[in-house]
Parts: sequence; C-alpha cells; structure tokens
Amino acid sequence: MQVICWNNTISDEDLIDAIAKGDVTAMEPLYERYSRPFFSLAYRMTANEQTSEDLVQAAFLSVWQYRTSYSREFGSVHSWLFSIMHHRVIDHLRSQRNNSLSKGIPWENVAYEEYSLLPDPWEEIWNSEQAALIRKAMQNLPGKQRRVIELAYFEGLTHEAIAERCHIPLGTAKSRLRLGLLHLKSELTERGLVGV
Repeated sequence: MQVICWNNTISDEDLIDAIAKGDVTAMEPLYERYSRPFFSLAYRMTANEQTSEDLVQAAFLSVWQYRTSYSREFGSVHSWLFSIMHHRVIDHLRSQRNNSLSKGIPWENVAYEEYSLLPDPWEEIWNSEQAALIRKAMQNLPGKQRRVIELAYFEGLTHEAIAERCHIPLGTAKSRLRLGLLHLKSELTERGLVGV
C-alpha cells in the first residue's frame, strides 16, 4: 500500500475523496483542520471538556463510517463535517436530557455520564436521509440566507460573530437568519420533514 504524505494545501474535497476510497492516512490532516473547531462547537454547547473531546472522536468515527455518503451537490465538505459534529452534540444533549427525565433528576443538575458512542444503525440511516433532504432544501435558499444559517448552526456562531464574518450590520444578520429559517421550514414542510 502506498503511503501518501498530505500537506496543508490539499483541499477538503480531495481529502474526502481519498477517505471515501479507504485511505485512512487522509483522516489525519482532516482531523488537524477540524478537531479544534469541532471541540469549540461541542464545548460551547456542553460546557464540559471531556464530553467535548469524546464528541469530537465520535464525529470523526462517523466521518470514517459514512465516508462514502458525502456528495458535492449537497454542499461543501466543511458544511457536511459540521453537520456531523452538530448532530453528535445534539444527540448527546438529548441523551442527557432523556436520562435526567427518566431518573427524575432536574436537567440543570445533570452531570456527564458515560454513554455509548456507537450510534444505532437505523437511527443513523434515518438521520442520513433527513440530512440529505435538509441539504437539498438548503440549496434552494437564497445564498445570503443559506450562509448565515450555516454559520449559526454548523459553526455555532453568535449573531454578532455572523455579522462580523459577513461584514453586515447585526440587524441584517438577524433578519437574514430569521427569513432563511422561515424559507427552510417551508422547504422542509414541502418535503414532509416538518409538520404543518
């Protein structure tokens, strides 16, 4: 087997193409690029360092497991990767919430508990199908609205950070996000993902 030395100039798309073909060495530069932003996203949402590290590992495991599911027509590698990370964090938070409810523990008092990082395959298939529909719906949004939604939900940026990144006033950022979410809800309703 030929060992490839990846450098920092290789695009995300080229790395994902190599990973899709089973080249595990391409995971390392992808990890180097995304582990810190993934950790930041997880830490902002969980406020727990160990949980965030575990979720980053789980996300990269999912990237490897579902490496052939990425399609350029549904968006950038960057957005795809952040959607995987975001789903890992949301799944964890739901799991914690459900655990606290079943034990009668107030949500505010929930401490981190060990849980399985291995996803239920049927749930993963369903999530993958939903993600594909959401990506299609996102492609139908006006570009400026799609961009602020990606920044808010895939990168976890605040309204202020979105305004700064897009070089627009704060009110404009909020308006684009609100309008984009309304359009996205309409698109998802048409596709049967959101109840009327």
